[in-house]
Amino acid sequence: MTNLIITSFEQFSKYKYNPTISVADRVSAIFNKDENFNVISEILQCKYSSIKNEVYDLYKYKPDIIISLGLGASRKSLNLEYLAQNEYSSLSPDNEGVLLQNESIIDMGYDLKNTLDLDNLNNISNKNVKSEISTNAGKFMCNANFYWNQYKINTQNLNTKYVFIHIPFTDKYKNLEPLINEEKLPVLSEDGIVNAIVGIINELSTIKI
Repeated sequence: MTNLIITSFEQFSKYKYNPTISVADRVSAIFNKDENFNVISEILQCKYSSIKNEVYDLYKYKPDIIISLGLGASRKSLNLEYLAQNEYSSLSPDNEGVLLQNESIIDMGYDLKNTLDLDNLNNISNKNVKSEISTNAGKFMCNANFYWNQYKINTQNLNTKYVFIHIPFTDKYKNLEPLINEEKLPVLSEDGIVNAIVGIINELSTIKI
């Protein structure tokens, strides 16, 4: 049995919707039908005060695979993130109104890298939707999520296979999210994104660490 966790984020900032929730729900529904998977889906809060504890709490499920989804509204493709930066810094506050700039996540810490074969996963993803490897996860909540997961895995020598994926808005929200038209935000096929993530998870389930 493969313990699979998929996380999304609640609505935040100026956006009315967060498409990661819909995508996570659809991917979870697919793997819930597979008796080889035990699926846990969590919506994380967009709060500096809780992100570390929410991430660490996931590990009580002894996950084999964790897929974290985050909204990258200006991204033109699905992005598999390679580098988690040791920094909190953003132009927008979190959902508690906290604005942090140029602050270390961990004092005297360092940036962390995903050590999985992202090239292979990206090739699988590209069969379904435009996909790229990114070295910029930002410095807001998505990066914090990535950082604390990777830090937990590294410091405790866990065999959890972890991938953070940024997605833009999906076509489901084309007539729902006002900022898509106002800011001319890119939109990708939700079916394509879901199929890409399903392919990534299936590949990860075959990899031994």
